[in-house]
Amino acid sequence: MDTHNERVHQVSQKVKAFYETKQPFSIYHGSTNSTRASNKTKHNTVDISHLNKVSAVNRETKTVIVEPNVPMDVLVGATLPHGLIPPVVMEFPGITAGGGYSGTSGESRSYEYVFFERTVNWVEIILGNGEVVRASADENEDLFYGAGSCFGTLGITTLLEIRLIEVPPSPVVELTYFPFSNGVQQGVKLIQDLSSNSSYKYIDGIVFSKTAGVICAGKISSAEKTPYQLRTFSRPTDPWFYMRVEAAARASNWGQESPITDAVPLVDYFFRYDRGGFWVGKYAFEYLLLPQTKFMRWVMDGITHTRTLYHATHKSGLFREYTIQDVAVPYAGARDLMEFVDSSFGQYPIWLCPVRQTFSNTPAQVEQQQVKMLSERDNIQEKLLNFGIWGPGPKGKGPFLTFNRSLESLVHKLGGKKWLYARTYYTEEEFWKIYDKEKLDSLREKYHATNLPDIYQKVKPMVEDSVGGSGSESASLGKGRKSWGEWLAERVWHQWPLGGLYGLYHLLWNRDYLLQ
Repeated sequence: MDTHNERVHQVSQKVKAFYETKQPFSIYHGSTNSTRASNKTKHNTVDISHLNKVSAVNRETKTVIVEPNVPMDVLVGATLPHGLIPPVVMEFPGITAGGGYSGTSGESRSYEYVFFERTVNWVEIILGNGEVVRASADENEDLFYGAGSCFGTLGITTLLEIRLIEVPPSPVVELTYFPFSNGVQQGVKLIQDLSSNSSYKYIDGIVFSKTAGVICAGKISSAEKTPYQLRTFSRPTDPWFYMRVEAAARASNWGQESPITDAVPLVDYFFRYDRGGFWVGKYAFEYLLLPQTKFMRWVMDGITHTRTLYHATHKSGLFREYTIQDVAVPYAGARDLMEFVDSSFGQYPIWLCPVRQTFSNTPAQVEQQQVKMLSERDNIQEKLLNFGIWGPGPKGKGPFLTFNRSLESLVHKLGGKKWLYARTYYTEEEFWKIYDKEKLDSLREKYHATNLPDIYQKVKPMVEDSVGGSGSESASLGKGRKSWGEWLAERVWHQWPLGGLYGLYHLLWNRDYLLQ
């Protein structure tokens, strides 16, 4: 811990210097799973990318202490030899523990354990004035719950203690694929039935059309005991996971015959969507005019994992043309959201993931409408269904902006929420009608965080996201109008395939893709 303490001291001194000069600053982690463009420079940024070590795994207390930039694959690699795993492991191996705590992260066990932040016992945080404090449910409680899912706007997380759960030796997930063909409401009913069966530990789903999809439900077992055939998803010759799901559904005649079950090694299950980035990789193949064959996926395997896909797509600028959104609504709103997405977006697959929402010790930024609506309902309505909507958006900036703003509006109307890792299209007035600005500002003042950007400043639309709307709307969304030179450069780089090729070039020859 001496090395950790020395590094934290160095960071705290830099933060203190920014505070004393009243200079705004950002935090640099070295990687991101956000789709927003980065405008960070070495001069306005506090670098904590070196805080990336696992400090200690405690078998007796079933906890692990980690620095914030420990990614999920390293975290699991450190705890699994002890027969322990985090209750919530995000599907992308590059997502970090600090990002999970600060950025609203859920996955296929979130129907039981909620979000990753709810598995954290305590955090060490550098406040905006450079002071280092610890926060937990018993100490600085408002900071602990406020900083969770607050995107680093209350301070810099430098250490976390995470709860762990036991798994058997040589763990596998016995994953059964349950098809449905009568619309998303049938999928919701399947999720409700499966989640009431305590033997199922992991539940998510994939929608392949407006009416058909598959709910995937997993039980924990061991390789020595399982009767099912072992199937992996980490080798270059393996199918991308969504392809296997669709193949299993077809093999069972879309539910007319007995569902198929695979035994998937636990680590392969955790990161089953890494190769191909769920299915976003198929759009990369289409962009590059490459055939979607097993051989070509093998050839391109090195650049179709999520870490490399994020790097290349950030530098290509293609996130401006793709809708990458995670939104969640109460189960009762699933049909309305599906109808809208089908008619306005029309791209499949779409991801489904049930998430249990709680309102005790509600984080400061949680939507006020959602708290009011769900607190008045019975327990089943506290379950939200996450929709992963990822793919090329409507052509043209006007239709693209209209679709994304309409999606945000509908989710809010249905009493749902949007994960803010993605690009947002709210005006500032709209944003603060949803989130509790008064409470957030109070916390930021109390913990000296006013030199850090607030949540809206972190997620507000970039200027390129606002061009194409009506005059007043466009002006209110963006940072300002582009210069003639910026407009011309954008027109050139948006010509196919220049942006994509530049992204690949940068991936191959540059390590960093976030600092300007």
